[in-house]
Amino acid sequence: MLILFYELYWKRRNYPPGPIPLPIFGNLLEIAKAPPGYEAFRKWRKDHGSVFTFWLSLKPIVVIADFDQMRETIVKDGDKFTDRFSFEDFNRFIRGGLYGILTSNGEIWREQRRFTLHTLRDFGMGRNLMETRVGLN
Repeated sequence: MLILFYELYWKRRNYPPGPIPLPIFGNLLEIAKAPPGYEAFRKWRKDHGSVFTFWLSLKPIVVIADFDQMRETIVKDGDKFTDRFSFEDFNRFIRGGLYGILTSNGEIWREQRRFTLHTLRDFGMGRNLMETRVGLN
């Protein structure tokens, strides 16, 4: 009974809601049962909202599936997420290293985040369309 309480409530209490993980496997079986992989995430977003937690084995992964919340998280609270968990061995094997703001950490993440934000601003993201039109007149 104690193990059931731990699995269903205690280990999940500080995370956003999400699918109930199986001991050891987490939600991997649900992902495998719903090809092509992302269907499970669509279902979880529909069931639990745009911010939810799923488990890869014993590791909780918090997903932000809303653009505005993602932008707010990366831009306003970005430094809180610099040292999050990453699949380093997997990324090194598949991608040749830890690149990009979604898979890197620490100083590399800060540098790439800064570059991305400056580039997006140069292309007009964050500018009010009316400001641009008024400036042209």
